[in-house]
Parts: sequence; structure tokens; C-alpha cells
Amino acid sequence: MKEFEKYFLMDNFEEGWGVQTADCEELLIDYCIEALFIPEEKIEELTMVEGEMEIVLKDLEIDDVNDDWYVNLLKNSKGG
Repeated sequence: MKEFEKYFLMDNFEEGWGVQTADCEELLIDYCIEALFIPEEKIEELTMVEGEMEIVLKDLEIDDVNDDWYVNLLKNSKGG
């Protein structure tokens, strides 16, 4: 089975979220769910390091990688 990309690095965020200065994981989770539309059950780990958010996903299936949220994440991330 093919391994899907699970690691993403984001440094471009929607205005008004204050993600770059977030000091709690709850805000990062909310941003990923509400702004990036990532299903909560697919999020394994979120970390903010020097203004860049590291997103690690889990349990990806073929249906996930064809969904808009995943395609947009691939387009907008800096890559792993």
C-alpha cells in the first residue's frame, strides 16, 4: 500500500487567528479544524516552532488524500 504524505509545514496563515504566536495546542487544533478543514481524528500532532506550524496526520486512507482539505494542505504547505 502506498504511503501518503503525513508531515506538513505551514508558515502562511489566515488573518485574525493569531496562530504564529499561539502558546496552546487548543488554538492550533481549532485552526486546523475550522480554517484548514482537517478532520480532528486525522490529526496526530501539532507543533508551533519559530512561526511555522508542523502538522502530523494519522490514519490516512485513499479517500482522505482525494478530499479537498488534503489537496489544499499539500498545495499550501512547505513540504516535509
